[in-house]
Amino acid sequence: MTKIRVLLVDDHKIMRQGMRHLLELDEGIEVVGEAETGEDALAEADLKRPDVVLMDIRIPGMDGIEATRQLKRAYPDMDVVMLTSYADDYVPEAIEAGASGYLLKSVDYGELSRAIRAVRAGEAIIDRSLGRELFRRFADLSRASKEADLSGRERDILRLLASGLNAKEIAGQIFVSHATVKRDLRQIMRKLNVESRTHAIAEAHRRKLI
Repeated sequence: MTKIRVLLVDDHKIMRQGMRHLLELDEGIEVVGEAETGEDALAEADLKRPDVVLMDIRIPGMDGIEATRQLKRAYPDMDVVMLTSYADDYVPEAIEAGASGYLLKSVDYGELSRAIRAVRAGEAIIDRSLGRELFRRFADLSRASKEADLSGRERDILRLLASGLNAKEIAGQIFVSHATVKRDLRQIMRKLNVESRTHAIAEAHRRKLI
């Protein structure tokens, strides 16, 4: 079995040790390195080539947002998940930088493990508590989305995606098949001229859809 390679970036050693201990309980995940600063994260990523980077935002030197931006520029297929104590103020900025997910450090082991697998499968992962705030920011989505010519169901799917649900969960919410949601997500990305679900959320934010 090919393991998912993970790099931990946090300036607190005890936090990195805790995450390493939890993730090493999962036979499908391998922690390949650690870093304390944004600059160290770039160097470690270049050396270790992880699949997923768990990135704190407030780290010394280059912050996690800028480090994410540079990582995604250099390694577009590398997924970055923001794992932080801070709430939703940073979510749009993190997504625009290219992050595949945004979780609070209070996340439990099971959620963290599932999130790592989900981003590798192309899902956009946002902590449910933060997703509710993003959902509220979609109040003007119906009006603003006319620019992108989104249908009513596509608007609903985009709202639910930004609230932290994955495609299967969205299907259950709007009573259509999983395949239909995946097809509609591809259509949404085409209309917004983006290549991923996370970028669809970022583009919606840029266009004042959220």
